[in-house]
Amino acid sequence: MSASFVQTSYQKDIRNNVSEGYLLVKRPYQMLWHIEEPTERIIIYERGSISIYDPDLNQVIKTNIDQYKDANWLRILMGESELIENYEQKIDEFDSHTLVRYESLYKAPIGNTFTIKIKEGLIEYIDIEQSDRERIYIALQDIDINEKIDDQFFDGLIPNDVDVIE
Repeated sequence: MSASFVQTSYQKDIRNNVSEGYLLVKRPYQMLWHIEEPTERIIIYERGSISIYDPDLNQVIKTNIDQYKDANWLRILMGESELIENYEQKIDEFDSHTLVRYESLYKAPIGNTFTIKIKEGLIEYIDIEQSDRERIYIALQDIDINEKIDDQFFDGLIPNDVDVIE
């Protein structure tokens, strides 16, 4: 799957941040989240680890996805059944769309609720309620479900000469 996105971060009493870019998903093991504006970031999920590349700093942060709690919605999107077991799934069907809502079974401080709107078989948006004060809304556009993504596509997105923080 590929799509472009507009990601808006809402924080109570703080100006909203808007990012734009594209994503590629090769389930079940790989995903690219490429933020192009306002500041480039390349985020790669691969087999349980996540790499966050900052071209301006010429560095990449590599960590196990379990250490990056902000990525729980990503793990659900990738179909990780172990994490899904920690959430209650609610599905509301409407004439024009379906809402799939994941609510944490625990009072986790980050990522308590994720809502995915599906229209005509495609994800229209992902709404992440991180707290009463913070929310991330991701609108997807130009979605291509059947795009063939080569296994080597993810190779070379992060240069070999970057500083690595693990």
